[in-house]
Amino acid sequence: MSVAEVSIPCNFGVGNLHNEFHGNVTMEFQDSTSMRACSLILSWNSEVFTHLFSELRQGTVELKDFSKDVAVIFLESLYRGDVVVEKSHFRELYKVSHAFKVKWMVKKCTAAFT
Repeated sequence: MSVAEVSIPCNFGVGNLHNEFHGNVTMEFQDSTSMRACSLILSWNSEVFTHLFSELRQGTVELKDFSKDVAVIFLESLYRGDVVVEKSHFRELYKVSHAFKVKWMVKKCTAAFT
């Protein structure tokens, strides 16, 4: 059985984030709130998410090491397939992108301030 090819980054539609129907994993933030997300979309963007969901069988991912604002920007960017790197969020967005090995986002962050 072959797996569909997806060119990352890809616009999956940010409206699908925090969608009860498609959201099969929970992302937890610093302020104890959470958001539902699709493990498939996250995994297509990141080998770390693939490992968490397929090998470790995690259903919840804590993003508590990052501000909620940046965590939401990070997740929305994974769904949009693009990121706007603002100077005020640059360092933290770079850190979360690097932590989850989102190669295309790390490149965008680096290019924004080099």
